[in-house]
Amino acid sequence: MMRRAIRAFGWRLIARIQQRKPDVIIGGAERPYLRRWWIIPRNRWLNVYLHQFLRDDDDRALHDHPWVNCSILLDGAYHEIMPVVASNPTGPVLVRYRTAGSIVVRRPESAHRIALDKIDGAPVPCWSLFLTGPVVRSWGYWCPRGWRHWRVFTNPDDGGATRGRGCD
Repeated sequence: MMRRAIRAFGWRLIARIQQRKPDVIIGGAERPYLRRWWIIPRNRWLNVYLHQFLRDDDDRALHDHPWVNCSILLDGAYHEIMPVVASNPTGPVLVRYRTAGSIVVRRPESAHRIALDKIDGAPVPCWSLFLTGPVVRSWGYWCPRGWRHWRVFTNPDDGGATRGRGCD
């Protein structure tokens, strides 16, 4: 019942929000990774974003976030890859299949990666409502030789259109 209500709410929100352009496109306009609309504009206490995932997270390493966060999957599905042992983010991983109606709450240091469903090898977009608390730390990627700040791992100069150094 709750999953059905979340999906119905999601469809209405998605239809309404698509009447305007995204506030942010991550990954470059030519091959976007994620489109973001601000439901509650960026502030220091609480952010609410609508995300449209168009391709997988970078598969070179798991990443974390700068805040406590909550994902509510509104439409579509994805595989969430995370460490078996939270304190060992570069060790063995487990995969949870998340479908519309799934709600996931994460701590800022919780490492994970999103991989979209595929049809004939092409990613199937999905939509989530993403809520964040206040910033409590920097965010980055968990490499075999330790944590890397996102500015070192990615290429921040082009909105993520090209890959950065990664774990090298």
